[in-house]
Amino acid sequence: MAIEAPASEAGSPPMSGGGAAVSMWSRFYGFGSIYAKTLRDSRLAFMIVAGLLGGIILSGAYAIATAYPTPASRLDLANFVDSMPASLRGMASNPVNIGTLGGYISWKYGPFFALIAGLWSIVALSGTLASEAQRGSLDMVAAAPFGKRRIALEKLAAHVTGMVGATVFLAVITYVGTQAFATVAGDALPVSAAVGIALWVALIGLVSGSVAWALAPFVGRGSAAGVAGALLMGGYVVSGYSTSVPALQLPADLSWFHWTAGHLPLAGQYDWLSLVPVALVALALFAVGVIAFDRRDLGVTSAIPIPAMPGALLGVRGPTGRSFGERLPQALAWGLGLAVFAALIAASSRSFADTLTKSPDTAKLLTTVFRGYGITTGGGFLQLLFAFMGYLVAGLAAATFVSGWASDENGRRLELLLASPLGRARWAIGSGLGVFGAVAVMTAVAAVGIAIGVASAGSDVVTPVAGAITIGLYAAAMAGIGFAVGGLFRNAFAGEAVAVLVIATFLIDFLAPALNLPDWVHQLALTSHLGQPMIGNWDPAGLAACLALAIGGLLIGGLGMRRRDVN
Repeated sequence: MAIEAPASEAGSPPMSGGGAAVSMWSRFYGFGSIYAKTLRDSRLAFMIVAGLLGGIILSGAYAIATAYPTPASRLDLANFVDSMPASLRGMASNPVNIGTLGGYISWKYGPFFALIAGLWSIVALSGTLASEAQRGSLDMVAAAPFGKRRIALEKLAAHVTGMVGATVFLAVITYVGTQAFATVAGDALPVSAAVGIALWVALIGLVSGSVAWALAPFVGRGSAAGVAGALLMGGYVVSGYSTSVPALQLPADLSWFHWTAGHLPLAGQYDWLSLVPVALVALALFAVGVIAFDRRDLGVTSAIPIPAMPGALLGVRGPTGRSFGERLPQALAWGLGLAVFAALIAASSRSFADTLTKSPDTAKLLTTVFRGYGITTGGGFLQLLFAFMGYLVAGLAAATFVSGWASDENGRRLELLLASPLGRARWAIGSGLGVFGAVAVMTAVAAVGIAIGVASAGSDVVTPVAGAITIGLYAAAMAGIGFAVGGLFRNAFAGEAVAVLVIATFLIDFLAPALNLPDWVHQLALTSHLGQPMIGNWDPAGLAACLALAIGGLLIGGLGMRRRDVN
């Protein structure tokens, strides 16, 4: 008996046998796969990290070739570095072949390459699964025929691809830059040196991120990033100071910075075998993270027990208190990092001064180059070595505070808040004031570290502590810009806009003098208008600009929230 096919209903479209074809390009970059979308979403972070790594190499090579163009000047530089006490040299990496362009870059800037890559990897890998699982955005993806293990592997592969791309760019810039700026024999580096530094930076970055990747399924994004960040920064510090502080030798032996201390390809010293354990640890932790994500329920984590926040600081009586209470742990963490860094630098100023007394010619040279700094004092030493990085760290802290401020709207909590008798402008301005409170706490904690370091060096305490105010004002100015962006456009862009502006300011202030760019280019950086506050030289115009950006940005953000739709 013949079986008739079912008739189609009138007006119904014919059933299609398959979905739309996905192009090969879209599978590798775009929306054709989990890997491609993750790679596309991280394009901004990739450009920022690659730009920072390449910019530091180029500016460092140009500055050294310009300041020390002859063999005699390189010899003087090497003798001065050799005369430094071990406690001062511990702030950088192992000085090898300082008389060459690559050796000096490796000593002065080498750790920054690893720290930049490591921080990027920690931020990316701590949140790529944990944050999305907590928000619920992975539920629909996991319900599709992919499998949780495939989701984790494709997201991990996308980050590894980005890290490889950024470090390949670093290798190319290293080779081209040292060839272009070579002025003394040994300056032009071979391809092996460029490959060696790129491989080291990639592995240090990935192994740092692998800690956060393995912990995030168990403890969540914040705790995972905190533990991984502490291992990264702590490993760098204990490795550098282990030679002068014997008590640090044991923890230094557990740090991948110490494992690879002999691998200095820019200085012509190679230790390829030291990279093998770093790669093995990274692979093992990546496997732990993938298996944990595959076997655990989405978004289910166990918090690391920490002291409870005092009830008065939880801030549940209004937008200002709530915003301040939520930002307070981050403010304390950022402030503590700045405090430790400042204390180490300020405390080293006495050893630096003792070194200069043994070399009158070097002392005369440095006091001429850094006229007015008073580099033998704690404040002068802080202005020379801490203020520049302090602005960068404080600016990035402001970006995280603004991201938290914006999360009310991005996480759709703002809709519930506005259902109460709370106006949009009041929420924006009140929450922004809470962010300014967090900036003040961060600045105060950093000032305590400055005071401890300067006091231990026997220098004036009041002036550099007062100078820390400019770091807070700069962070507040960056936050104000974020409020304006969030209020006028979308809160989703606020934190990213602040981060991009902070890094652009850092690069302009760092590269413009080194590359002899026109003065108006350098003036574009807000940090170039803040004077030398650690030694008491204030720039009123720059401080007024910071206040105007902070207050004006907050008011503009409040006005913008009144004039646009939420989400």
